[in-house]
Amino acid sequence: MAVEAAVARRIKIVDYGREIEEEIAKLEELISKIEALTARYPARWLAVKLLENDSEVKEKIGAIPGRAEILRQAEASMAHLRNIFGDEAETVIADRRYGLISGLAKRVLRKPAVERLTTSDRIDKIVTNRVLGIPIFLGVMWLVFQFVACSGPYSDWLDGVLSGPIARWGVAILNLVGLGGTWVESLWTDGIVAGLGGVMVFIPLLFFLYFCLAILEDCGYMARIAFVMDRLMKALGLHGKSFLPMIIGFGCTVPATYATRTMREWKDRIVTGQVLSLMSCGARLPVYTLFAAAFFPDNPGLFILALYLFGIFWAIVMAKLFRSTIFAGGERAPFVLELPPYRMPTLKGVLIHM
Repeated sequence: MAVEAAVARRIKIVDYGREIEEEIAKLEELISKIEALTARYPARWLAVKLLENDSEVKEKIGAIPGRAEILRQAEASMAHLRNIFGDEAETVIADRRYGLISGLAKRVLRKPAVERLTTSDRIDKIVTNRVLGIPIFLGVMWLVFQFVACSGPYSDWLDGVLSGPIARWGVAILNLVGLGGTWVESLWTDGIVAGLGGVMVFIPLLFFLYFCLAILEDCGYMARIAFVMDRLMKALGLHGKSFLPMIIGFGCTVPATYATRTMREWKDRIVTGQVLSLMSCGARLPVYTLFAAAFFPDNPGLFILALYLFGIFWAIVMAKLFRSTIFAGGERAPFVLELPPYRMPTLKGVLIHM
């Protein structure tokens, strides 16, 4: 009796709303014409999975004759829903599905009268807010760059030590062994000290920058930055994780390029890596300062800011162009990110993240 009742019971079908249901119906109609598919899978399930851009389902359909029309309709339906909702179809479908689950859970679960929010939840209500999230992030990055600017005296001190005592001690040793005034002395002063010193003077700047980024990572805020910027990056044709390498690119392009390895989709990695060179790294700042003092002595700060914004603008334009032409199409990896709870950064954690 119980078995018969269970068999006779109808399966609950999720109603995704009129716009999505219309696109599901179009795909169902095409899928139902192919017996090889309907014999193995429910047509509605395949239609929903195609709208969710499921790669495994696409692969299964790709081996079936007559697949081209179904896949074309799926792409058209996803584009149509993206224009309506301003978001990917897979995200909207997931929201509707979880909305139904939440509604059912509220009907059957008993919860305390007052829901307790953790400290992390309270902070996230402000930090990840749609309106306040980006201004707060800009404020945090302003503080980071203010702190990085404190590395100037240390860079000057290191440059003075390398070009002063270190260079003189090396020349003195070469004079003692009879190599003073030879090509060896030129190699030491003009090659090793000047060449290696020109690189080492950036160590304090990079140390201060990565120290700040490590603190943001260890306290849990770095994950929130990627979450807040995901929607903007997606509109520009980039992945949400692209924003972190772009921020690192203000310090140095080389580690920023390494940071693109955290992205799963190869097209996102290549496009992000290509536009990183347009971000103004720390090595360009002395050149910007020189030009500002020479050509715009009245407003040097405004000129330097304009150069930074000019680079960001062209990075956005080129990313959009790459994603629309050379690297168009392909699977857009969903941005799934676990937000860790906030915690006080520790010295061990900061050193690990550096």
